[in-house]
Amino acid sequence: MLVSSGSVAVVLAASKSSGSSAFSYLFLVVLIVGAYLVFVRPAKARQRRALETRNNVMPGVEVVTTAGLIATVVSSDDETVTLEISPGVQSKFLKQAIVRVVTPPEPHEEIGPDSTEQSPPSS
Repeated sequence: MLVSSGSVAVVLAASKSSGSSAFSYLFLVVLIVGAYLVFVRPAKARQRRALETRNNVMPGVEVVTTAGLIATVVSSDDETVTLEISPGVQSKFLKQAIVRVVTPPEPHEEIGPDSTEQSPPSS
């Protein structure tokens, strides 16, 4: 049986291309999984936290709306929230308009004179 060198080259090329295509598919799968982990999961986590924040607003809490309005929550129901913009001025917003809850700053402790420091001697 005579085998020409051209037919051997065709057989070798076919076996190499199947390995190369498998690597290409593997690379594509890794790329898609990586994109999911980098882009989709963090976005879903942010959406979940925002939804929890909107659903857990209580009267008396200060919030920021999508328009940048800082107001105090007066009441809320399933879909809307009533905000007090200034004393006596109330407005009704959809809960989706709440961007974040404002946390009051922690009070700073007054630092008194250090007891280890000594006053200059008086003469």
